Amino acid sequence: MSTASPSSSIEYASAGRSDAAEEFLGISFSAWLRIALMAALMIALFRFNLWRLWLKTNPVTGEANWGHSMVVPFIGLYYLYIHREELLKARVYTAWTGLPVMLLGVMLFAYGIWPGQNDFLKDFGMVVTLFGVVLLLAGWQVIRIAWFPIAFLVVGIPWPGLVYSWVAGPLQSLAAEVAVKVLQLTGVDAAAYGTKISIARGGGLPARTLNVAEACAGLRSLMTFIAVGGAVAFLSARPLWQKFLVMASAVPIAIFCNVMRVSGQGLLDFYVSQELSEGFAHAFVGMIMLIPAFFLILLIGWCLDKIFIDEVENKAALARASTKLVVTPFKPTQAMPATVSPISSAIRNAARKVNRRPVTQAGAVLPPLSPRAQAAARRVRPAGDSSGAELGSDTQ
Repeated sequence: MSTASPSSSIEYASAGRSDAAEEFLGISFSAWLRIALMAALMIALFRFNLWRLWLKTNPVTGEANWGHSMVVPFIGLYYLYIHREELLKARVYTAWTGLPVMLLGVMLFAYGIWPGQNDFLKDFGMVVTLFGVVLLLAGWQVIRIAWFPIAFLVVGIPWPGLVYSWVAGPLQSLAAEVAVKVLQLTGVDAAAYGTKISIARGGGLPARTLNVAEACAGLRSLMTFIAVGGAVAFLSARPLWQKFLVMASAVPIAIFCNVMRVSGQGLLDFYVSQELSEGFAHAFVGMIMLIPAFFLILLIGWCLDKIFIDEVENKAALARASTKLVVTPFKPTQAMPATVSPISSAIRNAARKVNRRPVTQAGAVLPPLSPRAQAAARRVRPAGDSSGAELGSDTQ
């Protein structure tokens, strides 16, 4: 028995070193194999759906409304990277509650194929399936961190055509009405008829009609800046409710910037050139409006940081600062001479109070004795005793 235990301990130690050598980014080689296997199974199951999404969202041949979809997975991966230490500390176990979630996602995907025949349901079912797989294989401690990159994929899913038109219609009317108000304030005789803007021209010329198309309704910037707002919010260290608030603020910001874009196009058409407003300037102004929208999202986050103070973080900071305080007993710098009279009870009590006061390890100066204790020390000191004066100065 005595000879077997050392060899077994050596074997365990060598096995531990081999596992550590096989780690990559803090994850063991066997775990990477399981991740690759599950990724291959997911790709095999949803391969046709993934190919359709690529054709619709790629920046070269896809639709411009969903060009931001290609960036959404990379934002999620970066989120996992900055939270890698929390993920590595989380306990990984099999959570069987993820099994019904995974089956629900597969059923949604199957229903989207038939009889639903709905691409959005197929895409959403794929996201739900991924959530269930991660929950089943990794457990709740991991999903508390990894839920955002999975849920964030919904932002990159193209909407159905009916929903797109249903949302774009009110945005078109809003943009037309506000643009007419802006034109009227600048002296332009304009009126809104649904999604069309009629601009009167003098000199007997016919009225100019501008149509606010779906592309100008702001839906493209709406989805893009929901994605940008989510990235700005969840990649920062702020409370969860503030993250959702910053992400939700992208909706009114995108609508506001788009309304200003349509108003600017009307002013450009009336005062400068009709050809210029319909040509390059139309797309260029649309890109320019993305810049103030982005800074407005950052402004919302800055205002939240200045207005609200996270009480939990302050308590944690105070707790960290309090751990630096230690109790150090009071030690006189010089030994008390034998010729000094006994110290009175008032001085002893004051010394005990000083001993109970915490001081820093850096050796902060102790507070002086109270006037009452100093007066008591002068009363008990013999006349002409120089050592007593030295003791008083040392005590102070």
